[in-house]
Amino acid sequence: MDLSECRKEIDNIDKELVKLFEKRMNVAINVAKYKIENNLPIFNEAREVEVIKKNIDRLNNKEYSKLTENFFNHLMALSRKLQADIFEENNDDTISKIEDTISVNKDKRSLNNIRIGYQGVKGSFSEEAMIKYFGENHENNNYEEFEDVFSALKNDEIDYGILPIENSYTGAITSVYDLLVKYGLYIVGEECIKIDQNLIGIKGTKINDIKEVYSHPQGFEQSKEFLSNYSNLKLIPFHNTAISAKYISELNDKSKAAIASLRAAKIYDLDIIQKEINDKDDNHTKFIIVGRKLESSKDCNKITVVFSLDDKSGTLYNLLRHFAENNINMIKIESRPSKNEPWQYLLYVDFEGNVENEDVKKAIRLIEENSEYFKLLGSYKKVNKL
Repeated sequence: MDLSECRKEIDNIDKELVKLFEKRMNVAINVAKYKIENNLPIFNEAREVEVIKKNIDRLNNKEYSKLTENFFNHLMALSRKLQADIFEENNDDTISKIEDTISVNKDKRSLNNIRIGYQGVKGSFSEEAMIKYFGENHENNNYEEFEDVFSALKNDEIDYGILPIENSYTGAITSVYDLLVKYGLYIVGEECIKIDQNLIGIKGTKINDIKEVYSHPQGFEQSKEFLSNYSNLKLIPFHNTAISAKYISELNDKSKAAIASLRAAKIYDLDIIQKEINDKDDNHTKFIIVGRKLESSKDCNKITVVFSLDDKSGTLYNLLRHFAENNINMIKIESRPSKNEPWQYLLYVDFEGNVENEDVKKAIRLIEENSEYFKLLGSYKKVNKL
């Protein structure tokens, strides 16, 4: 059989496949209607496993087993997408319920009489991010720990909190992810600032005078290369870079230095012993603005969700495929162990979109249906890259 004959035979097979495909999709519509009437989810993992196994067993040539599995996975994904469209027409899902509770996400600089909380003291990177996002004309409270900010927000001591969520060099601040779920709060915005770490000390301090250096552990991590040249220095971790600057200012001892920002040095009247000691010039930290209510508006273009993930084969794929199937661009994925269930994981996903978009609604509903736990954590404006 030559190539033209092979192609002719494939065309004839495709003609039959199209008829069968159309017939299968028509049945899938009826399946969707039944599921709506009986309040059943679109995705049925056990049924899909059964379909694949049954059709692999029908093969004469078992060498095609993997190809058959892939074929039916794609076919059933198309069926689910079609069913999701039918569900959307009869929609009374998470998004509909959420839309009733959403507050308008306004420019926070234009708001009056708001109270803002941050972790650290004056001169901290958190305070710098707060000023950049909110401006300087708002009441603000500083707290010792990240959890103190969440607690203050939950107890109505403040209206918004600002917390670091990710550093471009050292990665995610995982404790903040855990606290978001623990306190049931929402992300309403984000900000990004450039991080420049500096070695600072009291007036007249020279680098040879220093025996101890105080900073946040990330300050040490981000300045590892510089510090490796001074192995005699004792590194003492502190809650916050600015707190360490304040501490050595109060000690007034030339043998003690801190790694902190230029602003912290200015506030606490300290000398810059060595400027910009961080390993990377493009060191940035992203901060999230946290509120008690879910907020959104038409110009919001980023969404964060969290859902449960069982520790078994195929679970991650079965959930994340809903983004691809609905043409949604994922920005970031962060996995954290659940605090309530052993061997269960919470997956935090940032993706582009707005909660009013139909594809976004569809993806969110499908993920919720197939998760034991699901929460829309925020709909907000993505910060512009620096």
